[in-house]
Amino acid sequence: MRISVAHEWLTNWGGSERVAAEIRDVAGAQELVVSVANRELVAERFPDLPVRALWPSRLPSASTRWARYAVPMIGAWATARIEADALLVSSHFAAHFAAARFEGPSIVYYHTPARMLWCPEIELARLPPAARGAVRGAILPSMRRWDRRAAQSPTVVLGNSTAVARRIADAYGRTAQVLHPPVDVDRWSSLARGGRSHLLWVGRLVAYKRPDLAIEVARRTGLPLVVVGDGPERARLERAAPAHVRFLGHAPESVVRDALAHAGLLVFPGEEDFGIAPVEALAAGVPVVALARGGALDYVRAGENGVLVEEQEPEAFARAVRAAWASSWDERLIRDSARRFSVDRFRAEFASVLDATLGTAWRRRKVGRARTISSSDVAPSPVAP
Repeated sequence: MRISVAHEWLTNWGGSERVAAEIRDVAGAQELVVSVANRELVAERFPDLPVRALWPSRLPSASTRWARYAVPMIGAWATARIEADALLVSSHFAAHFAAARFEGPSIVYYHTPARMLWCPEIELARLPPAARGAVRGAILPSMRRWDRRAAQSPTVVLGNSTAVARRIADAYGRTAQVLHPPVDVDRWSSLARGGRSHLLWVGRLVAYKRPDLAIEVARRTGLPLVVVGDGPERARLERAAPAHVRFLGHAPESVVRDALAHAGLLVFPGEEDFGIAPVEALAAGVPVVALARGGALDYVRAGENGVLVEEQEPEAFARAVRAAWASSWDERLIRDSARRFSVDRFRAEFASVLDATLGTAWRRRKVGRARTISSSDVAPSPVAP
């Protein structure tokens, strides 16, 4: 059985890329199809797998400025032809369009329905005010109809959290099975905890993740805050942050481990589809103070491993942080709460989905690992009309 995996783009390495890699490994797929590929990343992460990039990879600076090519990516996925016996899709934007032209069984793992279509507030905020009304009135309705039609094609629909499954039902009218993404909990569960000295925030410094709210909490509580991660908001945040907020940037694992070992709490004020960093913190025995929305509802258990905050505003989070900092926590219980999100659990559950969808034929094939990737594997390929 020949199996192909489609994933949005391969320009950096994050949670969705890890899911695509696990899907490929579990299924023994022979091909990975992406809209845009970074050659170095492909060589590093998939040295033994043919990776086919669609025509948007030919566009100028596509591997570094891919966000400007949203429309070409949609067009590329909507017209792509993938030849295989089964198609597995990792989608958070437009990759699920590949299932619409695929003739065999397909499984789409949704990290989320496209945010720019179904949760457009953040994207529209980047546009001039005069353009926002036009986008809402003239563009979004037709794009949503097109996107909804594409979502009717997959044989099986998976969502990475309960919140995403609800979005899929609302946007597409489909019932999604929840399959939480794989988290390398073993990597963090052996971390020896030191004395707690600070609050911790981890992630890309972008507006929707609300690092500004974590910094304001540090200001109001007086507790030191360590910020791990980099992004376009860093310079602005550093200028405005009080002296007891320390920015580590994109830090090596040894630095992250030290920051986690001495963290009293992880502050997680943004709304995420799932959120890998909080589960890693739980695996390390660190309680989490999170917004009571999105993926956090699937892993933060109030009073057991953290606190859920109903309002996304500074004083509500400051109150929760003060209370959590003053509380006694059972480290063993916190670590154990992360185990149900392990990599082994993901592999077993995804294999069960494959069995239910494809029968056992996919298990009988041998996974070829001998082939070395060549430059032609990552060159943009023309898309069949």
